[in-house]
Order: sequence, then C-alpha cells, then structure tokens
Amino acid sequence: MDRFRCMRECLSKFYRFLISGPVFLAVFLIFVGQTFPKSLETTPAKKLQLDSGSPEEIRLFDEISFMRDSLGSLSSNEVIGGELDSSFRRNADKISNFGYDSNPYWFKFRAEVEEPISEERYLRIEYPHLDKIDLYWKDSLGREGEYHTGNLTPFKERPVKDRYFVFPIPLEDKAEVEVYFRVESEGSLTIPISLITRSKWEESFRISLVLNGIFFGALGVMVFYNFFLFLGIREKAYLYYTIVVFSFVLFTLISSGYGFWLLFSDFPKWGNYAFAAITPMAMFFLILFSQEYLQTRNSHPRLHLLSKLLAGVWVLTLCASPFFPLHKLLPIIAVLSILGILLLLFVSVLRALKNDRRAKIFLAAWILGLTGIIMFSLNRLGLWESEPIASGALKLGLLSNVVLLSLGLVDRINTFRKEKEEYKEKADQLLELSLLDPLTGVANRRFFDQELDREWNRSLRTERPLSMLMIDVDYFKSYNDTYGHLKGDEILERVALALKDCLNRSSDMISRYGGEEFGVILPDTPVEGAIVVALDMLQTVEDMQIVHEKSPFSRVTVSIGVSSNLDREIHSPQELLGAADKNLYDAKSFGRNHIRH
Repeated sequence: MDRFRCMRECLSKFYRFLISGPVFLAVFLIFVGQTFPKSLETTPAKKLQLDSGSPEEIRLFDEISFMRDSLGSLSSNEVIGGELDSSFRRNADKISNFGYDSNPYWFKFRAEVEEPISEERYLRIEYPHLDKIDLYWKDSLGREGEYHTGNLTPFKERPVKDRYFVFPIPLEDKAEVEVYFRVESEGSLTIPISLITRSKWEESFRISLVLNGIFFGALGVMVFYNFFLFLGIREKAYLYYTIVVFSFVLFTLISSGYGFWLLFSDFPKWGNYAFAAITPMAMFFLILFSQEYLQTRNSHPRLHLLSKLLAGVWVLTLCASPFFPLHKLLPIIAVLSILGILLLLFVSVLRALKNDRRAKIFLAAWILGLTGIIMFSLNRLGLWESEPIASGALKLGLLSNVVLLSLGLVDRINTFRKEKEEYKEKADQLLELSLLDPLTGVANRRFFDQELDREWNRSLRTERPLSMLMIDVDYFKSYNDTYGHLKGDEILERVALALKDCLNRSSDMISRYGGEEFGVILPDTPVEGAIVVALDMLQTVEDMQIVHEKSPFSRVTVSIGVSSNLDREIHSPQELLGAADKNLYDAKSFGRNHIRH
C-alpha cells in the first residue's frame, strides 16, 4: 500500500507541475533562447586556404566572423569598405545560431586560392528560413559581385535553384576573395555555412531529393490511408488524425525548404505565415484526437479541461499568426509544442498505468516524436546547435509517431471487428432464445432489459457513452379505432422495420417496449449522435406517407425521447430509461411528431 501511495503522490506532484509550471518554463526558455549571450572569441577568424586538393565540401567554422547590427542602420559600403572590420567577432560555436533575434547580422570570411582550381564552388547556407540575405564578394583581381535573396524574395530570383540558399563564388583563379553577407529574419537565425563543389552539390541535391521524396511519400500514404479509414468507419478520431498527419506533411515540407520552392515560389510572404500557422493547427487537432483516442473526458476530467484550454490557446495562436511579429510568436509556438506533448504524454502514462492498451501504443508513438519535437524546438530557440540533426530527428520522430498511431487505430478497428462478431453471436442467441417480438420482428421487452443492463455495465467499464431512445407512435389508439386492430398491427410492423433500417451499426438495438412504444439502445454514442439518429427516424416514418385521418398531420408519425449517461444526474440504467421516457412525454405534450432530449 505504501508503494501505491508513493506512486499517487509522485503523480500528484507531477500533475501540479503541469498546472503551474508552463508559464515559468515558457518564459525561461524564451529568455534563454533570445537573451543568453553567445560565446565569442576575440581571436581573429582564420583565412581559408584552397587548392586542387581541398575537400569537395568544407564546413566553415573558424573562418566565419560576425557583427550584430543592433540599430539596423549599417550600409553595405560601410561594412565592405573595411571600416568596421574590428567590430567582427568569431563565434565559438560550430554553427552560428542566434535564436529568435530580428536584428540584422553581418558575416564575413576570406579565402585564398593558392593555385587555379578547375571546378566551380558554391557557398551554401543550409537553413531555408532566412527572410533576407544580401551577399557581396570581391577579390584581389578587382572583380566583385552581389546577390540578394531570402524567403521574402520570389524563388525564381535565387542564383541557384535549391531549397537552401546557394551562391556561386568565383574561386577558380589564383586570388584572395572576401565575402560579406547580411542576414535578417523574423524566425530563428541559424547560419550553417559550407563551401561545396558543383559536382558535390549536384550529388547531395539528388540524394536529398530522393530521401525527402520517400519521407513525404510515406506520410502522404498515411494521410490517404487514415482518410479512407474515416470514410469507412465515420469516427471523429480518424478525421482528426488525418488532419494531424496532413499538418505534419505541410510542416515538414515547409521546414525542409521544399514548401517555399513548390508551394510559395511566387508568394514568399505566405510561406512565412503558413509556417507559423501550421503548428497551431496540427497541435489543435492533435489535442482533439488525443481526447477522443484516450477518452480523457470520462477518465480524467481535470486533464481533459486543461487540454481543452490548451486547444483554445492554439486557436488564439492560429488567429494571431498573421498579425503577431514572427520573432515573438515562433518562440511561444516552440515552447507550447513541448508543453502540449508533455501533457498528452502525462495523460497516456496515467491511462497506461490502468493497463489501457491504446494508451501504451500512444505512449510508445510519442517517445521518438517528443524527442524530435524538443530537439527541433530547442534548435529554433538557439539552444541546440545542429540543424540537420534536429530536422532529421523531427522527421524520424514524426514518421514513427504516424506509423505507430496508425497501428493503434488499426488495433481499434480489430476491436470493433471483434465486437461486431460478438454482436452477431448475440443476434444468433436472440433467435435461439426466441427473444423476438412475434408481431414486429424486433427484440422484445425481456431482451431489451437484459441488453440495457449489459450495455450500461460495458459503458462503465470502457468509459464510453451510452444513449437510448423511447419512441411512441402518435395517435395510435385513434388509428386502431378508425382502421381496426389488424390494420394497426400492420402499421406497427411497418414502423418497426423502418426504425430498424435507421440503425447503421450492428451494436445498435431496437425492441418493442410495449403496445405502440419502441426502445432503442445506442452504445458508444453521445447525445449528439443519438439526436441525429432520432431525427432520421422521425423523418423516415413521416416519409412513409401512411394515411391517418385522425392525426393533425394526416399521416402516421412518431414522438421520440432521448437520454444519455453523460448526463450527470443519471447514475443507473433505470434512471437512463426514466429520462428517455420523461423526454418522450415532453415531446408528446409539445404537440407530437417531435424529439426531446
């Protein structure tokens, strides 16, 4: 008992942390990501030495120095002229990463070509989310040039068509070359720089295209797979998950640089807004999916409310994305993403401790997914150095997450299939035990009472909703008095078959409760779904156009009362039946041919 009490206390403390910690953690990470000083070196940057034996790809670390233009007022002539060379400092990090800093930064490096080189080289910045890049070069032979590009410039104006920023630099002749470039961005300021030969660039371009094609193809298959499952099963969880996976596809497409190339090549500003809007959309539907998949409404009401509040925050973030400065919005999105996944993992841990198989699958799916998201978010905050590793971890995490959760949904289908087989066996037993009403062919009162108790207990065990309908044929006594009892029996049979046809699932059951009354049990159905079924029944009977002279509607109609165990005042199957019967009485008092819930 002490061990279980200790476990409960630990979980309680963790829960209180989730309630009180997010604001502090968010502020702390944003502060560290944006204001913690970068490590600087006072020693000058090295000059790059190039000859015919130099590697095909050279990562520039010690050769790069930078200067922060805090006022944004420095002109290219001031910087390139050498007047401010003493203000440049070498960054001690292997990759220049300044987090979310909207101030312009100037970078420079020098290369000395010791002998003529036959192959052209490119300067490549392997980070696709930089708004403005102005690059200037000059050499000791008197030549010079410049390039202007970035995510706010149409893709067709890039000097080399690539998802990254690639610039041809004339390094074939024996000379000394100086390169200056200015970078400004509302997003994360990450500058991984390399010099690469044309042949090596073409090779890496092809390999990257193939690998990313396989990745996006796999995610695309999962989108269609889950969408067609939704069309077949009509469960909200599959629709939510389809939207989540589709959002993952868009997010990784844009974050990898292909989105600006393939989707927003002529509308670059929309690419930045889309990048800021996709994450809130994905997280919003992920929360909806998790609520449905983990059944948090009934199992953990407080955490369910917290997740709903978080979903509301994501909606506000999505609405604010076109108007809020990206350098302030993106850090918040990065931190909220981490906190949101931690909350979902906490819920899944609680469910897994109760031996919930779906929660175990959910937990396994998000282990790699959470790792990738945290690494990617920390990279954007400037707290993780390697952008390629962060992006790769994100892709691997998302792909593993999508595959495992899809398997979890398949497991759910198998569960439905088993339940369907069980219901079929029950139907056979129904015939064997003669629990059918001989007049209408539907279940009788005895079977109705048994099924109501059984479905009530199953609803408590699985924490799934249970709804029921009580249906009465309007003015049936007047119909018997007018057309005779034989005709009345025929009408009851026709109405029963019509009501039965309105039930689309094998688990739904209709029975003749007594006289002209019918009862319907709807397992795994909230009150909203029960109302849809009731409206369909109401319309179906009216569309039969059975003449009834004594009815104010001139045709046979029904009245329906609806109830659900999600109502907090209902604590037993008898109270569920009583609520439906009371609502049926209200429907008849209202004038009949109505439903009440």
